[in-house]
Order: sequence, then structure tokens, then C-alpha cells
Amino acid sequence: NQLQLYDNDNSYIFSIITENERKIVNNGKETILTFNIILSIFLFIILYLLYRNQSILEQKIEAKTKELTEKQKIIAHQSKMAAMGEMIGNISHQWRQPLSVISTAASGVIFHKELNILSDEILLESMNNITNSTQYLSETIDDFKNFTKQEKEKMLFEVTPTIEKAIDLIRPILEDKKIKVIKNTQDIKFFGIDNELIQVLLNTFNNSIDAFEIKESSNDKLLFIDTFKKDSHIVINIKDNAGGISEDIIERVFEPYFTTKHKSQGTGIGLYMSMEIISKQLKGEIILKSTSYTFNSVDHKGTIVTIKLPMYE
Repeated sequence: NQLQLYDNDNSYIFSIITENERKIVNNGKETILTFNIILSIFLFIILYLLYRNQSILEQKIEAKTKELTEKQKIIAHQSKMAAMGEMIGNISHQWRQPLSVISTAASGVIFHKELNILSDEILLESMNNITNSTQYLSETIDDFKNFTKQEKEKMLFEVTPTIEKAIDLIRPILEDKKIKVIKNTQDIKFFGIDNELIQVLLNTFNNSIDAFEIKESSNDKLLFIDTFKKDSHIVINIKDNAGGISEDIIERVFEPYFTTKHKSQGTGIGLYMSMEIISKQLKGEIILKSTSYTFNSVDHKGTIVTIKLPMYE
């Protein structure tokens, strides 16, 4: 019948074939459309889940960043308070002698006046002592103000005078503890904020002072300060002979709140803040390690702190 149909009416068999092809094409289109819809839904679900996960991740990162920022603020505040307490202690040491001189001079003038033996020479000498002592007190107040003011503008300054400022702030304590400072410094210029470097130096000096309190030795207490240039860097070495630090804890000394001192003696944030200041503010590096050396034919063991700062070009 098909052959007959094909022989007798070619147009009809052609129309049947065309209809079948059209149905196949339409079925294919429907299949592709259905597949595209399913694929679109699947991709939409994946994108939604990715967006949701990303949003949750961003929220977690933002919360963690905020938490770390708050912790950093707390640590910085505690460091500032600790430095302030140390500065007040230093000022009290510095003020004892001039206040004693003023009190003695004033009492002497009153005593001599009551006995009618106050001469012009005694009066002038007493007034000069009072004037010199009050001027010294004024200078220590200026040192304190310069250290505590929030100076954030970077400028060009020399490292050696900055080291001298730090030493002057704790000189009474160094003299009271009989710690001898041996300096070998070069005139090197640095671009930054000198108060930040002073804070780091004070933290380092105070750590050595505390270490000397623990150590019992018949040797002199020595604190070496060396500065020099090396490979486009300014290097500041601060070395003592206070016995060094145990290798078991040396890797943790820059952790916040880590301290080997009693709670009443330290907060454990001095070296951490020193590292933060050197690395983030001054764009340098700070390293601490134990060292052994010979000085004046005597063997010593202590700690050396190395501060590397980029040299000003």
C-alpha cells in the first residue's frame, strides 16, 4: 500500500514525512525548553546558596574584624595607661631631689630670718637653688607632655637625640638601680614619629631593669645601646647582661598579655605594643633573643633587642 501510495501520490507521502519531521522538531524544542528551565532553576538555586553563604561569610568577617579592632583598641589603651604609670613613677623619682632642695632652701631662709642672721649671701644662694630646682621641674613636665601628646605627623629626626630623650626619662631609675649605660651611636636620620620610637625604647629599657631585679650577680649592671647603618636600614641594638631569657618562652614574648612577671609588676603588653609600633607604624622589624659576649675580659649573658628601621633617603 505504501509503494502504491508512493507511486500514485508522491505529494501525499511527502506531506506525511514533513509532518513527522515537524513533530520531532517540536518535541525536541519542548525537550530543550524543559531542560533550559530546569537548568535555570538549578543555577538560580546554586547562585542563591552561593550569595547566601557569601553574605554569611562577609558578616562573620565583618564581626571578626570589629572584634579584633576593639581588642586592639583595648590593648593600645592598656599600653598607654601602663606607659603613663611608668612615666609618673619616673617623674616622682626625678622630682624628689629638686623638691627636697626647694624645701630645704625655703626652711633655711625662714630659720635664718627668725634668728636675725639672714644675710644677703644666704638669701641669694637659697633663691638660686629654688629657681634652678623649679626650672628643672618645669623641664621634666615638658618632657612628660612631649611624650604623652598624640603626635601623628611624621617628620625627619635623628635617632641619637631620640635615644637620649628616652634615657633622660628614666635616668633617675637607672642611677638608683646602678645600671651603667654604654652608648655607641651614629648620627642617622629617620622619617617617622619619634615619640613612637621613644615608647619602644622605654619598653625595652624597663624590661632590662626588671630583669636586673631578678638576677643576682656580682658583675656590674650594663646596658649597651648601639646604632649603625646596614643594608639601607637603621639598626638599633639594645643589650644587657641580666642573664638572658629562656628558650622555652622566647617565641611567645611578643604575644599580647604574655608575661613572666607577677601581675602587680607587668601587663604583658609592652613587647606586643613595641612590635605593633615598629612593624605597622614605623614599617620596621624588632627581634629579641638571648646572647653571650665578653666585655672588659668578663663573660656576660643577657638579652639583645634588635630594631631595624628603613633608612630615610
